[in-house]
Amino acid sequence: MAKVEILNSERGKVVGTIDTDGNLDTESETFRTVSQEYLEQGVPVLVRTTYENEDGETVHGDAEVMVEPGTTGFVRAFVDELPSPFDCDPEALTDLPLYDSERE
Repeated sequence: MAKVEILNSERGKVVGTIDTDGNLDTESETFRTVSQEYLEQGVPVLVRTTYENEDGETVHGDAEVMVEPGTTGFVRAFVDELPSPFDCDPEALTDLPLYDSERE
């Protein structure tokens, strides 16, 4: 299970943690408010798709999917979507898996 600390870069301090299942631990009402929509509805992520158009041609494009808590890649998508000043240690991002529609 992935779990990361979320920082407020303006204040230089940890404001909470989030894990793969969407368990948010914070005392910051601002961070809780920002996070609530992602916890309830998921995080929008663009994924590469391939499909055939009406002429039978293969088309490559992007589709938006909602990555919900409990899904592989949720923590990474959550962190990537957070508005400033919220972020996590960049080194933590290297270990977080991305959403992969092939695995889900």
